[in-house]
Amino acid sequence: MHVASAEKAHGGGHEKTAKPGYPREDVPGRAQNSSNNAYGNASDRVTRMVPGGACGVVLHATDISVANRLTSTSFAVAAGERVLITGPNGAGKTTLLRVLAGELEPDSGTITRRGRIGYLAQEPRTGDPGRTLLAAFAHGRRGVADEHAERLLALGLFSREQLTTRVGELSTGQRQRLALARLVTEPTAALLLDEPTNHLSPGLVEDLETALSHYAGALVIVSHDRRLRSRWQGALLTLRAPSHAGVP
Repeated sequence: MHVASAEKAHGGGHEKTAKPGYPREDVPGRAQNSSNNAYGNASDRVTRMVPGGACGVVLHATDISVANRLTSTSFAVAAGERVLITGPNGAGKTTLLRVLAGELEPDSGTITRRGRIGYLAQEPRTGDPGRTLLAAFAHGRRGVADEHAERLLALGLFSREQLTTRVGELSTGQRQRLALARLVTEPTAALLLDEPTNHLSPGLVEDLETALSHYAGALVIVSHDRRLRSRWQGALLTLRAPSHAGVP
């Protein structure tokens, strides 16, 4: 990740860079005013094709801000890179993801997206509560639902016995895993995940990490989960709360 609004750690005079994969090398950073920051040459990045049809930089934000919710922030994420966004409540973590996903327009700055971007909100969106788990996973995809069973089970997020459970009977955590399962099996260039481990047991957090380890695109996560953060070795961006902040 090239973070224009964050300081990167240095050791022995060499800059540490995040490598593709989950987890990878840790790159701590501190969000700050980006008015004097400059971007590096995007051609210096590792160029890798991902299922979403994008290569090189897939998300490029320049001085984006939202009044009282997100201070001016700039950074870029390349195909295959992993970024963990942290910060206190009110720092604008969810706001930043919503801006990156295109769900919220920033008050200032610009953002460039290359390829399809998948977004997992904190409140899962799983469609018709009358559908079975498998039918909801297969909805909108070619073929009958049963043809998608093995693909869903291969993620390790559900058991075969759960496939016939109605969506309306799923727990919040199960609905979140269903939404995530659809995202990681779509051809996306990047995934934006807002607190994906909420409502998950420690064992399911490990299953989630396993599922994400097979995702080839860029991954941007907001999380307070200590287990996930302790094992995280990708890039790290820490946001600061703006004055009079009222939204996380």
